[in-house]
Amino acid sequence: EIGRFLTVTIVDGGQQQVLRTAVQTVGAALAEAGLTLYAADGVEPALGDWLEPGITIRVNRSMPLTIEVDGRIIQTRSHHSNALDVLAEAGIGLIGEDYTQPGAETPLNANDTIRVIRVTEDFRVVDQPIPFQTVWQGTDELDLDQRAVISYGQPGILRQRVRVRYENGAEVSQTTDGEWVALEPVNEVMGYGTRITINTVATPDGPREYWRVVRMRVTSYTAASSGKEPGEPGYGVTASGRPAGYGIVAVDRSVVPFRSDVFVPGYGVAFVGDTGGGVRGRWIDLGYDEDNYVSWSGYVDVYYLTPVPAPEDINYLLPTGLP
Repeated sequence: EIGRFLTVTIVDGGQQQVLRTAVQTVGAALAEAGLTLYAADGVEPALGDWLEPGITIRVNRSMPLTIEVDGRIIQTRSHHSNALDVLAEAGIGLIGEDYTQPGAETPLNANDTIRVIRVTEDFRVVDQPIPFQTVWQGTDELDLDQRAVISYGQPGILRQRVRVRYENGAEVSQTTDGEWVALEPVNEVMGYGTRITINTVATPDGPREYWRVVRMRVTSYTAASSGKEPGEPGYGVTASGRPAGYGIVAVDRSVVPFRSDVFVPGYGVAFVGDTGGGVRGRWIDLGYDEDNYVSWSGYVDVYYLTPVPAPEDINYLLPTGLP
């Protein structure tokens, strides 16, 4: 009451004091108690509020803080421990995806720095090539084992809408926000020859007709080198059922028609009757008897002798590499 003394309790941080005073406002009571306040210190009730009997005045001391925002460094004080409250008190707003470091969930301490991260986004269109595929097409305008481009391919275009995120003006991430095919790729068409021409090769048995000649790796073997011991089931028996030995050769069935005849210069005419386990691709393994074995290595031309197999039994696209 006016003209009467009131008992006032002042809580200042961890300190508490009791004051008997005749002043009328919160601010006057704090002045009488000898407390010095920073403008940013928090006081409850407010400094201009009237004193009431038994009132408790709480002083929440401010602390020094630094704010980094928009290229500026601001030294300030605040009694708030939440970064968002400090910014609001300083008149600094966050827009959209803007955020602070530390975040609002982290209590502030004296002399901490609050960094304001301005977030902006824009969009850009990025084109990525779509590789074209190569498709093969047989043509009787090319000889067997010849290849040529019939029509050239063209890459397509995959167009992407990319969201770009910037933080304080620096690009930090890209996210694909959508994509579509702006231009379909055009396949390349490669032609392979199907035209077969019969030619003649001289052999020890006289001229023979052939319809294909293929360069191959060459090795040689006997029944004993097949991995089986004499007396074991299948020893000395080829995949065709014929006995292993001179005049029988092993091949990859996808390269040389099985059960056909071939001519190998320096070896002679042979029956394609075996398929060695390791013989793959353009590779021929020449069979020998134990008493006439000759070791072969290197490469040799293999002539495919007539008759010409049915078209469905011809592999028109042989592997190009040699093993």
